[in-house]
Amino acid sequence: MKNRFLSVATLFLAFGSNGFAQSAKASIEQMNVPGILRTATTATTTSLPPGITVPSTAVVTKNVQTLSGWQICIASCANGAVPKTYKMTQHVASASQNNDGTGATLYESGTAFGDVMWHDTLAQNSSATHFVMDMYIKIDHPENVQALEIALLKRNGSYWYKGSTQCNYKTGEFRGYSPGHGWVSLGASCVKAQANTWQRVTLQFSITSGRTSFDGVSFNSVLQPMAATLAPIHESTTSQTMGVHFQLDNANTTTGYTVDVDNWNVYSW
Repeated sequence: MKNRFLSVATLFLAFGSNGFAQSAKASIEQMNVPGILRTATTATTTSLPPGITVPSTAVVTKNVQTLSGWQICIASCANGAVPKTYKMTQHVASASQNNDGTGATLYESGTAFGDVMWHDTLAQNSSATHFVMDMYIKIDHPENVQALEIALLKRNGSYWYKGSTQCNYKTGEFRGYSPGHGWVSLGASCVKAQANTWQRVTLQFSITSGRTSFDGVSFNSVLQPMAATLAPIHESTTSQTMGVHFQLDNANTTTGYTVDVDNWNVYSW
């Protein structure tokens, strides 16, 4: 979702104008419906950017971009105009860093300020309170990007912790979504990807004292520590689930852009 003139997200990257509208919230809540649970393994020795570490006991979901069950969210759900054209294509060799066919492409065009979100569920890790999300992205026309929203969302009982973040390409802000308040600054800068160049993006979150804590963001292995905390949403129902979403926000142009995504790994412990 996207607030183009204010600030940031829901627990692990989201985009919007005034944050998640109720219809968007309902769509994301689909991730809380039992069904697509991901097989997780213990963390390997995969190197993370300087200043970011995970314990050997962490649960990792690898190559999130290859998972089945992705759903789409547009219009009021994504809190923006509907793009004329939008598509997610998985297992694309040209979207892979090493041409192994694990990459995915996300595309939108045709509507000024059009927004489209894709979301999916991950394996349940009910005891997790710490999270790292690591991925590589490549954008063909970053000049057409209003913002990119990436989020990791965790339902813990009746509380919905939203690690929603927004890299605003027009204002240079890196923001998080505060339920009931909209996008707010997280005290870090958005580092825009260069055209047709792989950029590594790594996000750190935790659940601390009953709040979502945004602990750090790394662009191309340059860490920006953060110390912002935002309140969760209290729900009437209970569940233990995790999910992610990735949203494209178009700038004030009908010309769109494509984002390649590869090596998207989520660690939780």
